[in-house]
Amino acid sequence: MTRQDIPQVTGVPEDEPAGRAGQGERAGRRAWPWVLVAALAVVLAVVTVQLLRPVPEPELRLTIAAEHTFPGAAPVLPWPGSGQSAVFVEGIGMMGTSGGAVPAPTASVAKVMTAFVYLRDHPLRAGEPGPTMTVSPEGVAEMPARRARGESLLGITQGQRLTQRKALEALMIISANDVAHELAKWDAGSVRAFVAKMNAAARELGMTNTTYTDPSGYDAGTVSTAADQVKLLRAAMAMPAFAEIVNQRSYAPANGGPLREGGNFLLGQSGVVGGKTGFTDAAGGNFVFAARKDVAGVATLIVGAVMGQRTASAAGAVTAAGELVRAAESALTGVTVAKAGARVAVVDDGLGGTTPVRAASAVTVVGWSGLTVAVAAQGNPPAEAPAGTGTGTLTAGAARVPLELADAYEGPAIVDRLTRLGQE
Repeated sequence: MTRQDIPQVTGVPEDEPAGRAGQGERAGRRAWPWVLVAALAVVLAVVTVQLLRPVPEPELRLTIAAEHTFPGAAPVLPWPGSGQSAVFVEGIGMMGTSGGAVPAPTASVAKVMTAFVYLRDHPLRAGEPGPTMTVSPEGVAEMPARRARGESLLGITQGQRLTQRKALEALMIISANDVAHELAKWDAGSVRAFVAKMNAAARELGMTNTTYTDPSGYDAGTVSTAADQVKLLRAAMAMPAFAEIVNQRSYAPANGGPLREGGNFLLGQSGVVGGKTGFTDAAGGNFVFAARKDVAGVATLIVGAVMGQRTASAAGAVTAAGELVRAAESALTGVTVAKAGARVAVVDDGLGGTTPVRAASAVTVVGWSGLTVAVAAQGNPPAEAPAGTGTGTLTAGAARVPLELADAYEGPAIVDRLTRLGQE
């Protein structure tokens, strides 16, 4: 049989298997770019989502010791042998108390609250006289009875006009009971309404052992404690007008009459910058006081109260307070825990990155032997800022030190934002 005699099958190429393989290779080559595109799309989506997610708020975090303890035993102050007393150092705490905390008559120390409430309701800028008010006919009619009782008075007269500042000076320097009642009526419309405001303010200040029954303190039902009066004087001394008025030795009448001396004979001594005396037979001698002292470069305010001194006048309480002021000032000491420019904190970006923060001035802790003082950093760092930008404040007892960025802060790094897991 010859080749041509063999039947030929037509329509099926002899190399069919090889052709199919080639087609598969060509299809694979066409598919892989799409796979790459899909993968890149997924990566791009992940990157976009990560970069669009909000970053955590930056936080200021302290990196030096969070407290400092002064070695030694606590100081013993020369407490009066009677009544009750308290000494407080602003920004640090109570240095000590004596005599318990039984509410006792305040006498004219009550006028600190009268001034505080009035100035809270009618703020007075430094040096400003304030509005002028006319005394009430009722107040003038009460003058004979007040004189008969031997009250301390300005001596208001029919139709007399007083500026707010002059009224407050008469109240706080010469302890004018008549003016205390006029201020109450000018502020609240009646003495009763004003006394309610005094008691409300006492509750707001945490004066839990204090009750006011009148705006002058002449009534023995107005009672408080030394510790409560310290709370009040701290708040009052934060008012610039109050601090100005109680730092005056004498009252100058608006009509040009002779000066009238106040009872705070400690003013100008041992850093004393203010106070208020009080005396009645029921109360004895009372005195609240404020003194300023520079301790290792830190301006420090000492606030105290002496109550219930069984002396013939308030002078006994003032003298006792002078001894307490001098002893408290001698007990105060300062330690520098970080120099100016030292790195004391960091800005934490919340994703593992930190930027150093430095103290703009030396960090000096003020205290007394046996005391532990807390050190803390507070602030709201910006989202981005150059080096030197303020970031907050470092508080070390009475010291307040500005903080600033030691390096530029640019927020979390891109790598940290892309690789974070789980953070909201």
